[in-house]
Amino acid sequence: MRLISLRNNLGYDRIIVIPAKHFGRAVDRNQVRRRAKEVFRNYEGRHYGPDCKDKSKDYVLVVYPGKVSDYSLLESGLIKLLDRSNQK
Repeated sequence: MRLISLRNNLGYDRIIVIPAKHFGRAVDRNQVRRRAKEVFRNYEGRHYGPDCKDKSKDYVLVVYPGKVSDYSLLESGLIKLLDRSNQK
């Protein structure tokens, strides 16, 4: 997985999940998108509100085939990447 983050002025965080080319079947691509968005939705480090405009970010998550096979692996990897991104 690779996470790219850019600041936005919206006051809330957004994410887009992009499975890399040749990730697998459409079912697998959609499943990893749904799971990553659920992990992001439950992530405690998200920013909300007008007072968070300088902190809010847009995230791009690129998922490579064979790297994520289990929900717990996806969850732990994504949370580590989000934590590292928020420390910057």
